Amino acid sequence: MKLSEHNEKIFYISEFFNGLIFHMPVWVAFELQYLTLAQIAIIEAILQASQLLSELPTGAVADLLGKRASVIIGRLIGVVALLMYASSGTFTGFIIYAIVAGFGDSFVSGAKDALLYDSLKHDHREGHYQKVMSKVSLIFQLSFAGAILAGGVLSLWGYTAAIYATAIAYAFALMLSFWFQEPPLDTEKFTLPRYLRQFKEGFRELFKSPYVRDISLFYIGVGGVTWSAMMIYNTSLLTTIGYTAFQIGIIVAVIRLLNSGVLFGALHLKTIITKRRAYLLFPVIMILCYLPGALLTKELAVLAVAGSIFASSARWVILGSYVNEHYESKNRATALSTLSMLVSLAVVGFALISSPVMQLFGGVKAMFTLLGIVSALLVLPLGLRIRTRYHAKAVSAK
Repeated sequence: MKLSEHNEKIFYISEFFNGLIFHMPVWVAFELQYLTLAQIAIIEAILQASQLLSELPTGAVADLLGKRASVIIGRLIGVVALLMYASSGTFTGFIIYAIVAGFGDSFVSGAKDALLYDSLKHDHREGHYQKVMSKVSLIFQLSFAGAILAGGVLSLWGYTAAIYATAIAYAFALMLSFWFQEPPLDTEKFTLPRYLRQFKEGFRELFKSPYVRDISLFYIGVGGVTWSAMMIYNTSLLTTIGYTAFQIGIIVAVIRLLNSGVLFGALHLKTIITKRRAYLLFPVIMILCYLPGALLTKELAVLAVAGSIFASSARWVILGSYVNEHYESKNRATALSTLSMLVSLAVVGFALISSPVMQLFGGVKAMFTLLGIVSALLVLPLGLRIRTRYHAKAVSAK
């Protein structure tokens, strides 16, 4: 069996377990037992800041010591962090959890995708990356949808039951990580000077040409907005607008199922989502979902969250393939970690300003509108510039 085929199979199975986030529909309700909504936003800011500060060092470790090892370390830390989360009952306890969880996430974020892409590249199958990622996304979405439904039921026995169930699923993903095979591409012996130089080389990958710079910035813009909504505001909106944890489980599960079907189908019909269309599709979806946030009713909030989830999922599958095409294998994990770091920086920024915004302008709905304004003023112009500066034929050739 080819190395890429072996890693694909492990990737599919491990992503199934990674999707079993049973506590997704209850995390806001769980934390509201001990924290205010403003403190919850601060905790998420700390989590993202921890990941942000760790991304470059851990990305360089992945490029120099091995992406497989980085994924194993990150998933081990992730299991420990979840156990800490379940026992956290104070603001300080949640802060410690957030620091540990962010540190663990940074080991996985760039290394996992780089491991998959380099596995395909090793067997000259990198052109299949988007299709493989669409299958990964489908598997993740289906398992996530099932876990959300189950999480709503588990919450009837207490919120921590759902959290411990997630920790068990993550432990299975950790064990599967040991079966990954490291692709032998552009590996170098670890030295401190090489480690420090890796930072620079990985960062430069993002901006090494005008085209790569623009798609990197577009990825960061889309990721910063949609990941902020995913990490903080989607569930907070549904909770504060009046849905119970059980109802949120059903709503998000249905959204995930529809989302996975649409995304999987669209990516297998390449005429639907082309590069030229993608640079307009993302900002349009984001503006439609976020900008009317202050006016959302209980029913419209479900549609807004559905569009937000779709844009966030599609960012990994569609835009991820675009940036991976242009990053060198020896710098890929560092470059992807740098992207994650900059996305996390945006999330930290939104989280820090969310408390005064929500207090002055009416809760989570106001933050949705702010995300829409950012999408209209920053993401849309950048997408239009990419479409006009790099016409369809030039883009498709890259």
